Amino acid sequence: MPDLAGNVIKNNATFVGLLGTWILTIGGLLWSVASTNATYDLRIDHIEEELTNLDARLDVAETFRMEIRSDLAEIKTDLMWIRKDLESRN
Repeated sequence: MPDLAGNVIKNNATFVGLLGTWILTIGGLLWSVASTNATYDLRIDHIEEELTNLDARLDVAETFRMEIRSDLAEIKTDLMWIRKDLESRN
């Protein structure tokens, strides 16, 4: 009888050890997947924020370009007017 009880205790300890090992393995796998997912989410959020900033900068650059184009058109008109005025005086 004592031999049978010793085997049951050994088997029970082995089972508990294996169960603990599997729990740790699955927990580690879940932790790894969760941290990878969190890293990717953080990278995607950063890229989206950078894209938003670039879009805003592009809008500002486009507005600035249009202002320069308008100013150049005014300068061209002024130069044409000055040229006609000089030609009419001669």
